[in-house]
Amino acid sequence: MNNVEPGAGAVEFATELVTGMPREKAALVLKKLLASLPDDKRVKSCGYCQYPFRDDSLRNRKQTCCQQCKTGVKTMQRRQQRADKLLLAGIVPKKKKAKLADNYASGLEYPFWSSEYAMLQLSWKYECPLDIEKIDFIHGQRLIYGEGNRKKRTQEEDDA
Repeated sequence: MNNVEPGAGAVEFATELVTGMPREKAALVLKKLLASLPDDKRVKSCGYCQYPFRDDSLRNRKQTCCQQCKTGVKTMQRRQQRADKLLLAGIVPKKKKAKLADNYASGLEYPFWSSEYAMLQLSWKYECPLDIEKIDFIHGQRLIYGEGNRKKRTQEEDDA
């Protein structure tokens, strides 16, 4: 099985089979159904979600269990056609440039970077470490000038 949810036709077929059964017996029936298809000609495996469904068409020619699965198959076919067309034309598709959202999971309780390299690529611009002497110099200048650009007056200067 692939990682696609079962379509509406597959769910409908499964509910037909297990209606009125106890849970344990229904689980066994569904497990057996997923392992192999029954002998009924109308029961097929969906071309997209791979779950069994009953084909209710007149000619018994359905390939998918529902409209969503049919759209999924068409999307995959279109993607393959575009890739083949580019390959025949000799055009190599460019790789998309990674964005911050691709490498940083911020919507979680504890946000994290997917790789340390991606973190360093962005954070070097903002976090530039300073020497201890430079930090002392900045602190001293702030004591002398404060927030503005004039020297602070001391008590001794005011008395004179």
